[in-house]
Amino acid sequence: MAELRRRTVLGALGAAGATAVVPIGSASGAPMLRTAADASATLVRGATFPEGVMAGVPRTDGATLWTRVPRGLFDGDAELAIVVSKQRDLSAPVIVQTVIAKKQWDGCVHFQAVGLDAGGEYFYQFRGQDAVSPVGRFQTLRPADSNQPVRIGFFTCQGFTEGYYATHRHLAQEDLDLVVCLGDYVYEATVPGVRGIDLNLYPQALPAMRAKYTSYRSDANLRAMHQQHAFLPLWDDHEFRNNYTLDNWTLPELFFKEKRSAAWHAWFERMPVPRYYPDDMTRIYRSLKLGRTVELFAIDSRQYKDDQPCNDGGGIVCAEADTPGRTLLGASQKSWLKEGLRTSGARWKVLANPTMLMGMVTGDAGERASMDTWDGYGAERTELLSLAAERVSDFVVVTGDDHDTYAGELWNTGFAPGTPGNPAGTRRAGVEFVVPSVSSTNTGDLKGSGGARTEEQNRLGHNPHVKLADLRQHGYGVLEVSQEEAVLNYRKVDKLTPSAAVSTSYRVKTVRGSSTLETL
Repeated sequence: MAELRRRTVLGALGAAGATAVVPIGSASGAPMLRTAADASATLVRGATFPEGVMAGVPRTDGATLWTRVPRGLFDGDAELAIVVSKQRDLSAPVIVQTVIAKKQWDGCVHFQAVGLDAGGEYFYQFRGQDAVSPVGRFQTLRPADSNQPVRIGFFTCQGFTEGYYATHRHLAQEDLDLVVCLGDYVYEATVPGVRGIDLNLYPQALPAMRAKYTSYRSDANLRAMHQQHAFLPLWDDHEFRNNYTLDNWTLPELFFKEKRSAAWHAWFERMPVPRYYPDDMTRIYRSLKLGRTVELFAIDSRQYKDDQPCNDGGGIVCAEADTPGRTLLGASQKSWLKEGLRTSGARWKVLANPTMLMGMVTGDAGERASMDTWDGYGAERTELLSLAAERVSDFVVVTGDDHDTYAGELWNTGFAPGTPGNPAGTRRAGVEFVVPSVSSTNTGDLKGSGGARTEEQNRLGHNPHVKLADLRQHGYGVLEVSQEEAVLNYRKVDKLTPSAAVSTSYRVKTVRGSSTLETL
């Protein structure tokens, strides 16, 4: 496969990413083909694209291309043209056709681009009669027989008011196959911060839930990241309510299930994801095969989940947490995941996992940090990790949610031998990397640097399987995977400075066949 020319694209796309609409006839650099579908007299006039463009859930032959054209009270559906090309200037297009931005979907478009080459770099644009969107780019998944290295970006937990998104400016400049959101893309409520106060707290209806995404995507850096990379989103809890499960959340709420359905509707509307028609319309778990190097399994840790044990406590000893039969995954998803891990032909099996899988002990009596993580679902965790230990080689988990940074070695019970007050593992099962939050409050924000360092030592002292703990930094992660090793590069970015630089704070490696970690 020809070497991808990603670096040559960044400057050109960066300028377009700062705007929501490019008028026809401006110095945009994109040729106005105006032939066939692109010349249709019925294309919408006066279109704007305030949330930019996205390419989601890449495949070997295409991706889901997304944009939004807002529709007013008296507007109907909007007709657009979509142009896809291997050329940055969109010449010699491979797709030119019309699409409809439906008012009932708040003007969102989900176009399934198909028939593209595996491992190819593509550029795309949505067009009305007199205005066009920014130009986006994405890479299709590598061919099935590819042994080439893979690079995946991961981010999580980006409370809008709590920090700036310099992280996304740097993610946009990374050389990546795709970017994964591990959950908490938007928050139902955030604390006041450097960007002011969130007045849209605990949205009660679909319009307010839609407004969350519009607000977050007012950030030019977030739009630029989406414009540059293929995207795979997962949800966690804050897209609706903190720590919600199958039947409820922490506080009683009238019409809980109806509001949850509205939150899911907004997520599917605003994310570049295909739906599982017609039988499983709310399913988000899936796998992506990146050649022979990686199979990426993305799971749903919310909609099938039993209530947390012991009243969703934290820092407690809870016998109920290990009761057999309790589930985080649900029966169908668990069966799919186990079968997929067992039969995968990829060298590395990578799990995109919203909440921490390894155990996290906080005290001498074996107190577990959170019942909302896999610590509250011990029997199912042991079932999954025992399978990994016995029948799955080279298993890597990348996790969000916690807001803090960890790296640890996975044992079949979730706990290494010597962990106080918890069942000691007998077999290694893989490794886990926990990436920091983009902006949401971490331990350092709450306790200061000194308090965070003290807690880091507490976590390392009570969890022999944990090899790295940093409770102070914000940023993102880049996973580099070759046939022989997987390395997580932890990128540190100050959330309080709009123009913050990026640095690599840690590089942690696991070698093929080892299920152990080494800090480089």
